[in-house]
Amino acid sequence: MTIAFYGRKGCYGRIQYALTVLWLFFVSLSAGAVHAAKDVQQVQKLLRKMSEAVRELSYHGLFTYEYGGSLDTLKVIHTVREGVEYERLQHLSGPEREFLRSGQSVDCLPPGDQLLRGRMLSIGKKSLGLEQNYDFYIREGERIAGREAVVLQVVPKDTFRYGYTIGIDVESGLPLKSLLVGNNKRVLERFQFVELDVGAVDDEQLQPAYNKHRVAGHQLKNCDNRITPSFSKNWKATWLPKGFLFTGQRKTESDGDMLMFTDGLTAFSVFIDPVIDKVLLEGKAHRGATVAFMSRVVKQQQPFSVIVVGEIPDVTAQRVASSIKSIP
Repeated sequence: MTIAFYGRKGCYGRIQYALTVLWLFFVSLSAGAVHAAKDVQQVQKLLRKMSEAVRELSYHGLFTYEYGGSLDTLKVIHTVREGVEYERLQHLSGPEREFLRSGQSVDCLPPGDQLLRGRMLSIGKKSLGLEQNYDFYIREGERIAGREAVVLQVVPKDTFRYGYTIGIDVESGLPLKSLLVGNNKRVLERFQFVELDVGAVDDEQLQPAYNKHRVAGHQLKNCDNRITPSFSKNWKATWLPKGFLFTGQRKTESDGDMLMFTDGLTAFSVFIDPVIDKVLLEGKAHRGATVAFMSRVVKQQQPFSVIVVGEIPDVTAQRVASSIKSIP
């Protein structure tokens, strides 16, 4: 099995994740600077607007992305034409690299975005309650990249998840800044636009600048947006942090299973693959805030690798991995 270590498709997926998923930086709240959100609907409205803006608007700009002691400067060009997304992401520092993506419908949403847009199917008494797992604070009157912004702080109520501080553009809803920190208050990742223009993108802007160092993204033509809130037929997690739910699964390249879980703000995946004629790795690895925790499980005398990948604390990934059991 090939692991998308960054949580999605390599480095490209990492940056796209930064643009679409909420990150948090837990900071001291000065008196009068922020106020508690009036209700969770107010927060959901902000998040829904951001989720839609990232995917549906045309924009281009420069941003910095910091993780694990590294700082990159990148250019992003994004547009939607006849309901299809096109994007070019170019590294302006370090080796010449750029990532191209096209052919994905704006209606093709990952599980986290589907939840933010209220497209989760009815799950009865197990419905998600963001306010049960996070506290929300809003600060207005901020200015980021020369644009008026509102800052949303999302503070977790336990140590099994990270929280987020996000600066959201008042005019467009695009995320202008995002920071994430570990439970020890150490900043794990930082993303911030330094220049942003919202509006039409022409064909020339989408053309690659590099010929030898271009990486084409997935050309996605079809997408099944349905989320099935039932459990996997082959595997189950016997422990999950409060608020996390199973949101679906798909087959891996090696005929294994990938299970997806989310609490509505944070998502992680569990890859379970048969081990045949290869070394079974165990332990953990990090890339910024993303952890990949590797362990094993045996089903009918057949060993399987279990890899939990996501922007979650080590202890969460380890406990989830240890809880994976086969379904008879």
